[in-house]
Amino acid sequence: MYNEGQKSAFIAAAYPGEAKRGEIAGLFEFFAPYEESWGGDLVQQHIDRLQPAFNEIVKTITATKAQALLAALKKYRKWYLADKPNAVSAGVLLLKVELGSKLRGSMVASPRHLKMVLDEVFEPPEKETQDCVYRALLWMAFAGVPRDQAALVTVDEVDFYNLQIHHGGKEYIIRQEGLTEFHKLCELDNLAYIHRNPDYEQRRARLAGEQLLRGYGPQSVIISKICDDMTKRFSKSKWALTYNSVADCGVYYDKFELERCGQKVSFDGFRSYAVSRNYKIGYSQWKSLFHVEK
Repeated sequence: MYNEGQKSAFIAAAYPGEAKRGEIAGLFEFFAPYEESWGGDLVQQHIDRLQPAFNEIVKTITATKAQALLAALKKYRKWYLADKPNAVSAGVLLLKVELGSKLRGSMVASPRHLKMVLDEVFEPPEKETQDCVYRALLWMAFAGVPRDQAALVTVDEVDFYNLQIHHGGKEYIIRQEGLTEFHKLCELDNLAYIHRNPDYEQRRARLAGEQLLRGYGPQSVIISKICDDMTKRFSKSKWALTYNSVADCGVYYDKFELERCGQKVSFDGFRSYAVSRNYKIGYSQWKSLFHVEK
């Protein structure tokens, strides 16, 4: 590895476990050819050099793993800084895990971003089609309604005065950007049916009952079926939103709003909806993905 004596001393001091030492040594080995071409240690380099090299090194590993390696580089910079304070650049501190388009397509940055995606994939709510159900379901996900409770939300639990859903003893925010679909589902007894002939207009009665997400057809409101139908629609687009991924983004957006107000963000006791990662890592990835900084 480049500057082997310095890096070996850091590894020995910072990582007591053999497995972790080997992993960090491997990271430095990957950087060695770049450092040789630069003629200097990675902590001395500008972000314009570091970011392309880091992207190439982590391109075949998971984002979570990449975040762990980035943390190791920042730890090395701090250690190096204590010994040689005048020989360190800010480059490592500016590094980001630049996530790929696949993950970007499964996440949204804000309510406005979610509306933009919904407008691309589904019919506008003003057309009063079954798509109002799909749109409202994803707004409920963003608001934090648990997936297993979404089908149970009733029309009388939708509070348009306070822009909230009151369900199960909790309140969930109805975003202004998604207000129209909630109005349609609370007010309509039937929905427009999209026919192959655009000149042919037909409306079909919604299921009987008070459930907000009632569509038309003989079946009851089954969230898994609605989600399967949504997945088919998204498969024809560049987006891959799911109930769980949108729910995660809603959490991240709310936490970021608190962070911008100067409040400390904590995910203690929380677990991500979408995958087996913790919210803290997911939040860091979300901010990196959308270049959102405090």
